[in-house]
Amino acid sequence: MILYFSSTGNSRALATTLASHLGDKAVDMVPLLDAPAVPCELGANEPLGFVFPIYGWSLPDIVRTFLQRLRIEGYNHQYVYFAVTCGDDVGVADRPIRRVLADAGLHLDAGYSVCMPDSYVCLPGFDVDKPDEREEKYSAFGPRVKEIAEQVKRRAVVMDIKRGRFPWLKTNVLGWYFRKYLITDKPFRTTDDCIGCGKCVSVCPLHNITLEGQESRVKGQEFNIQWHGHCTGCLSCYHHCPTRSIRFGKRTEKKGQYLYPERRQL
Repeated sequence: MILYFSSTGNSRALATTLASHLGDKAVDMVPLLDAPAVPCELGANEPLGFVFPIYGWSLPDIVRTFLQRLRIEGYNHQYVYFAVTCGDDVGVADRPIRRVLADAGLHLDAGYSVCMPDSYVCLPGFDVDKPDEREEKYSAFGPRVKEIAEQVKRRAVVMDIKRGRFPWLKTNVLGWYFRKYLITDKPFRTTDDCIGCGKCVSVCPLHNITLEGQESRVKGQEFNIQWHGHCTGCLSCYHHCPTRSIRFGKRTEKKGQYLYPERRQL
């Protein structure tokens, strides 16, 4: 079984493609989060994989919450691995991931990382990748996933991740600052271009956004979009907005949007 979280589609593409190579099934974490506990039955020789994006060189809070609620039935030291997507590198993200899995009663055997198009836009100097950069990462995606699948089939005990430069500093200092001060929905607002379509409401994995007023596509009509303080920093609302009317303060002005192209052939 592969349990995954994805906001812009990169990790979903990784989970479903990996599942196809392994003859496995990919299950979205988000619908399971509505329950206080998540039961999961594991077969005797069934590997257990977790796929998600890296936020601030660590795991997203929503994945941490999911793992805290996970209740594995039938676990007897089957192969457990993670495969994460990142724009460039992951630092020492494997360390907090290992700790959270251990708290869930699971022993981590392996970890893998896959570079995918960047979607983080909330700091100066951070923007979505240019088209040629995206194509380069897409071209490497297929071979990389096949390589990971072969290692999972062999039950390789390996930490095959791209740590990058100064990995400890990134996860434990820069990442700490990121998670403490930048995982917030307070700067979010909408411009007059909002058409009240409700897309941001429907894609928020934590039901953190509400829309007051009737749905309409009449430009210029005012809508009250509210964020309610339970943000996981996925930026799904921002990237899915069809009119680019969602802003993270002034930090995302003139920044791009990114969603994984679902019909792309890999």
